[in-house]
Amino acid sequence: MNKVLIGAVVVVLAAGGYYLFGTKAAEEAATDAAGAATEAAGAATDAATEAAGAATEAATEAAGAATEAATEAAGAATEAAGAAVDAATEAAGAATEAATEAAGAATEAAGAAVEATTEAAGAAAGAATEAVEGAATAAGDAMGDVAAMLTPETFDMAKVSAAIDASTMDDATKTSLKTALDAAKDNPDLLKAALDQVKAAFAK
Repeated sequence: MNKVLIGAVVVVLAAGGYYLFGTKAAEEAATDAAGAATEAAGAATDAATEAAGAATEAATEAAGAATEAATEAAGAATEAAGAAVDAATEAAGAATEAATEAAGAATEAAGAAVEATTEAAGAAAGAATEAVEGAATAAGDAMGDVAAMLTPETFDMAKVSAAIDASTMDDATKTSLKTALDAAKDNPDLLKAALDQVKAAFAK
């Protein structure tokens, strides 16, 4: 009986020891697993933090570079626009100056042309007046000379014929007058009538 009781106690003790040993091992394993999980979580957190920092730094650098490039482009565009405005202003000023000079030159040339035309017209008018006066004087003198020859007493057939040929009468009139004079030159009465016809022709 005692042996059985002792065996039962041994079994119970053995079972309890096994139970205690197994539970402790399980707790240690769980603790180790929790520690590993904690380390893994910390490593993941560190990696995520580092990645986030790197991404933030890269984004900041990219944004800064983009801003700088945009600023430089805006400055270049502003400078180009200013240069274009300056060039356009200079071109407009040059065109205005050229147009003003051309207008002045044209006005001056027009004035000179008007003055020259006026002077030429005056000179031509003066010359024409002198020519008319000279022609009138010459015509008067010629008529005086012709009139002196158109009398029966001073009649000279050759001179009167020459005066008729030099006149502005048409050829038919010239021929008719010279024929009448030639026919009447030997008859004083007929000659006077023929000379009167010549006077009338010269007076036209």
